[in-house]
Amino acid sequence: MPPNDFLLFGLNLTDPTDFIYDLVLGVLGMFFAYKMNDLRKKNRFARAWFRFFLIYGLATFFSAFGHLFYNYYHYYGKLIGWLLVPLAIYWIEVAMLEAHWNPKIIKNGKKLYEMKLLLVYLVFVTIWTSVNVLEKPSLLFLPIAINSILGLLIGVGNFSYQFKKKLSPSFASIFVGIAIIFPSAFIFIFKINLHQWFSKNDFSHLLMIIGLSFFYVGVKKILTENLKFLKG
Repeated sequence: MPPNDFLLFGLNLTDPTDFIYDLVLGVLGMFFAYKMNDLRKKNRFARAWFRFFLIYGLATFFSAFGHLFYNYYHYYGKLIGWLLVPLAIYWIEVAMLEAHWNPKIIKNGKKLYEMKLLLVYLVFVTIWTSVNVLEKPSLLFLPIAINSILGLLIGVGNFSYQFKKKLSPSFASIFVGIAIIFPSAFIFIFKINLHQWFSKNDFSHLLMIIGLSFFYVGVKKILTENLKFLKG
């Protein structure tokens, strides 16, 4: 039996730590969406953040069970989560755009993000239909990982850095969240596995849990302020 496999109720399961971290991340994302349910009716900024938390929570929730039952369903068990992640990234990008003071940037930015979203799915399908993904499932996840890194770094990190100076210091919490999450890209790329029970996935998920919490704290603070972009 592989080192991360275990038997439970007669089932041959695997990756228990991946399951736990993803499950925590998923429940946390959906909890934040629940806490923002009333706020989402106030403006486009709040609605976009609500959609991000909900979709990202669902993505990681489904991914948790994809890890746990990998011996049965292989990468197919992760497909729902993988397919939801680009949509979650799209909504967090849109959320940050909604705070911008230039309507032209907002309009063009949304078009760009929509094109990028379609491109990610196109690359995903191309890899899926042209490569033996059962042998290299990580190839299928690659466009999703690259899109997530670029979206968070440029679409969220760049704008949150600008906005904390020009709009509100509360955007600093979102920027800190990005700073915490960003090392996970290198952890994933360079496959930094500190221990059998604390793999690169676990490390990345832990950083995401902390970063997601900073996002929520920042958004809650921003929504209590009298900012122009919160009027619509």
